[in-house]
Amino acid sequence: MNETNIRFTNGQLTLLNKGLKYNLGHKPKHWVRDLGLEAECAITLLHPEEQETPPLRGLIKIQEEGTPIRPVVNFRNAPSYKVARMLTDILKAHIPMPNVYNIQNSTQLMNDFSQIPFVPELKLASLDISNMNTNIPTKELISIINNICKNHNIEDTVTREIISITNLIITQNHFSFQDKTYVQNNGPAMGAPTSSILSEIYLQFLENTKIFNILKEEKIIGYFRYVDDILIIYNENITDVNQVLKSFNNITPSLTFTLEQEEENKLNFLDILIIKTKDKISFDIYRKKTTLDIIILNDSCHPTEQKLAAIRYFTNRINTYSLDHTEKQAETNIVKRLSTTTNLTRPS
Repeated sequence: MNETNIRFTNGQLTLLNKGLKYNLGHKPKHWVRDLGLEAECAITLLHPEEQETPPLRGLIKIQEEGTPIRPVVNFRNAPSYKVARMLTDILKAHIPMPNVYNIQNSTQLMNDFSQIPFVPELKLASLDISNMNTNIPTKELISIINNICKNHNIEDTVTREIISITNLIITQNHFSFQDKTYVQNNGPAMGAPTSSILSEIYLQFLENTKIFNILKEEKIIGYFRYVDDILIIYNENITDVNQVLKSFNNITPSLTFTLEQEEENKLNFLDILIIKTKDKISFDIYRKKTTLDIIILNDSCHPTEQKLAAIRYFTNRINTYSLDHTEKQAETNIVKRLSTTTNLTRPS
């Protein structure tokens, strides 16, 4: 795929010699019915004539420097789309997700931060998983799901159905690009409804096994994850953060972690800037260099609710985030300026 700015690592894809409309036709009908699928999903698998190979397109990430392109697959017309949606619901119902290290938003992160005693030797660093979704080892994933089902005494019949449907969805990982058809060699299918939950199951398994041991051995004070972004807090006199990075990269050969350390006692994570002073941790709103603060103008034809959505969000962020007075006032001034320049009524 050298003709465009969309890049994949060598070995991630296989180019098929012949294109395919779908690759379920060779499955006998009784095999599909034996999966115990709902009628609508079974019909989709048995009669996929109107389905198509999911197309891949490039999404320009204008919020990042250099405007890199992210590959995006439209999975909605894939033969297994409805089955993937159904599997997502099944996994949510039967696979426990403890979410021990997950954070839902910045507010929760700031609240959790307040529970950590401050010492001057405290240091911050973030870990990022490179191309996480396309590098999840699917063979290990099947084994993990099977073991979770057994450990939680899920009926054998249900377990077999979950494994069968998961195997089916994982193998539907092909897409078309520039009149050629490719197959992912690893990772859940891009764009499939199941990709997020399958990746989450795998990461939570690692966190409750191998990563837990690393945190204990390296004496990490705090560990927080939002999707594939990880924040760690450690004491620089006790923990060698480079050794932590090495340990994470030794977890599995399929995942690569990168490290970003604090600079000038500051580190951005999600939409906040974490600031370390002599005696405390404080927060500010983080904006990327590419941020333009452009919102919908008042004289546009959008509904009023949409025009006020950004201002309301910014105002709510001021009121819910743990900002010091100076940072809160600075953010308030930005919201006032945006309200004025767009002729929108400033929220009270």
